[in-house]
Amino acid sequence: MTDRVVVLVDIGSTFTKVAAVALSGELVSRVVVPTRHDDLAAGAEAAIVEAVPAGASATEVLMCSSAAGGLRVAVIGLESQLTLEAGRRAATTAGARVVASFAGVLDAEEADALAKIAPDVVLLAGGTNGGDQAAIAANALRVSGVLPENVPVVVAGNEQVSQEVAASIAGNGRLVRLVPNVLPRIGEIDVHAAQGAIRELYVEHVIGRGRFASASPVAAAIRMPTPSAVLAGTQALARLGCSDPRVRAPVVVDVGGATTDVHSVQPIAAWSRGQRAVVPDLETTRTVEGDLGLRENAETLVEEAVRSGYTDPGEEGVLREAAATRAANRTFVPVTEAETEEERRLAILAAAMALSRHAGALRIRLSPAGATIRHTGRDLRSATCLVATGGVFEAAADPAAIVEAALAAARRRRALVPDGVPTLVDRQHVLAAAGLLDEKHPSLAAVLLRRAFTAGGLERVG
Repeated sequence: MTDRVVVLVDIGSTFTKVAAVALSGELVSRVVVPTRHDDLAAGAEAAIVEAVPAGASATEVLMCSSAAGGLRVAVIGLESQLTLEAGRRAATTAGARVVASFAGVLDAEEADALAKIAPDVVLLAGGTNGGDQAAIAANALRVSGVLPENVPVVVAGNEQVSQEVAASIAGNGRLVRLVPNVLPRIGEIDVHAAQGAIRELYVEHVIGRGRFASASPVAAAIRMPTPSAVLAGTQALARLGCSDPRVRAPVVVDVGGATTDVHSVQPIAAWSRGQRAVVPDLETTRTVEGDLGLRENAETLVEEAVRSGYTDPGEEGVLREAAATRAANRTFVPVTEAETEEERRLAILAAAMALSRHAGALRIRLSPAGATIRHTGRDLRSATCLVATGGVFEAAADPAAIVEAALAAARRRRALVPDGVPTLVDRQHVLAAAGLLDEKHPSLAAVLLRRAFTAGGLERVG
């Protein structure tokens, strides 16, 4: 009988998953219950009691969380057609939901509205480089005066004053990220650095420590956000590539109720003084899309799919209705054939858009010499497998079909995603559990993944 276990808890926005792992690396039990947003601590504790086998004791409890849900961003810029629009693009393409936007210098009424909206992050833009300096400085003072100190601010405006603006906001202890201007010159939009800062703030300071978890005693026990746990599990899986080449360079798609995340470990050619390195480096990357989810953010998922042209003609109405049903009931479980098909379609859209955002793309560039094809961003075509994780894949009759449809949709938009690689289905949610283990018990994490991989926890499809 197993007498000692390590308990691994993932508090999701929709469900809380608990795994009990023996010190031999065997997964001895698993419990999935709806997340109790009214009392995270009580919900997690009850699930832990249920997961620990009779007669066994928990030597350690490790937790991660994504219970904060989607990322809500307020954008403040100088002029709605220029810097404000650039700021909106930075927020939405970083996976955030823009809950408020303001142009010009905030007046008292607008400042009060901003305080009532209570965004998770503020993106503060305004002025091209060498242009207006007064608006962004004035708005910084307004933000500092009306928003709590735990609301981070990304400063992405006129670089001649942005450092002073950032310092003035950070003076009261507020977390501030200073990035290059989203509109450095008229007609030139550069949102990449702002996107990265928003994504990092979401993972580090909102998920697991945000609107729900921060008020609960569970927050003290949470070691990392769930995306960080899945990323660590992805890295641990890639290390098994020495014995199984199929997992050497994985791409992981994690479709959840509030977010859809993509993690990848890919070999890249390292160059030094014109010479290729003998052994390529392994590069690990993660993107967390706070507007793509199957429950809490189902409605923003559908709106983004419609806006970006991912939906088929005539299906928008059905998808919007399905999204509204799921957003109103986070624990919704499809019962009818029609509901199951809606769930499948929403999952395809979420995975397709998240993969497209994570990956680079082929671009056709026209010049007087003719057309050239170049690629931008991260090339995932050397991936050795694609791992599907999340409740929708656990429940689906044919999860590989969801993955392939998502990849096909991404490829139609010239995304550099894999083709013809095995799909592995994480039916027991072991990636997050292994990621929690990996920091303190890497050998145990490796055994857990190896056992799951050979025993069907990571099910090979194709």
